[in-house]
Amino acid sequence: MPPYRPQPPYNTYAILALILALMVFPPLGIYFGAEAKKQIAVSGERGIEMAQVAIIVGWVLTGIMLLTFLFFCAFAGLNAAFFATFAAVFGGTATSGTPDGF
Repeated sequence: MPPYRPQPPYNTYAILALILALMVFPPLGIYFGAEAKKQIAVSGERGIEMAQVAIIVGWVLTGIMLLTFLFFCAFAGLNAAFFATFAAVFGGTATSGTPDGF
């Protein structure tokens, strides 16, 4: 019977990439996942699956973050345009809150 050979450890960057992609800041998960894949190719450590999942989840969540940001900007722009139009129609300024002449 051959002797027991312990498995190599998990790559630290792969673990960190998955945590960053899921809980902290997804673009950092993409970066650390790519770095983990490079290190694993050289060192032979475990964790290639975690690194790949971190990259995929990082891209998906980054896309969701960007869409949310664009939606927020569009909403803020429409809100500002609405109040500017409201002020122009009723003769006040958008910041004063009272009509002219009062």
